[in-house]
Amino acid sequence: LKQIGRASIRATHTVNQLLALARAETTGRSLAKQRLDLVHILAEAIQDSVPRALEKRIDLGYEGPESDAAVHLWGQPVLLRELVRNLVDNALQYTPSGGTVTARLMSDPFGQVVVLQVEDSGPGIPESERELVFQPFYRALGTTVDGSGLGLAIVAEIAAQHGTTIVLDDARAAHQVPPG
Repeated sequence: LKQIGRASIRATHTVNQLLALARAETTGRSLAKQRLDLVHILAEAIQDSVPRALEKRIDLGYEGPESDAAVHLWGQPVLLRELVRNLVDNALQYTPSGGTVTARLMSDPFGQVVVLQVEDSGPGIPESERELVFQPFYRALGTTVDGSGLGLAIVAEIAAQHGTTIVLDDARAAHQVPPG
């Protein structure tokens, strides 16, 4: 019964991801964009992810403006919530027990650029596969984590519709100090 329950949860998650991808592909262009507070959207995604982080003993954190400080941008609220949730979920999915996931929000003082960064202590994605992970159903070789391979494809579609870019980088390499 436990195995059937787990399979049912995985199937439901896959169906929900497929629906999110279809929604992003077909409705993103037709839904009106509105002024949104990305601090609020990110806070909701983190709060919703706390139980999963606790279950995996992952230190889930946030760095950025306080909850009473807004970072505004124009976007489609349903799709941007889906983008943020998929980034946080993906980081939690691939971070081993005892690891860390940090969501960062940075904006310039003139409100022209907003950077959302989700960093984790997971194994990372080899540089040769970084573009491939944005294709629906792509799964990196040797991956033992359950998943459908849809999360980052959904993120890429939503980001494209909002005129933004996604960059995958190696967190460990970014924090290394060059010799000299």
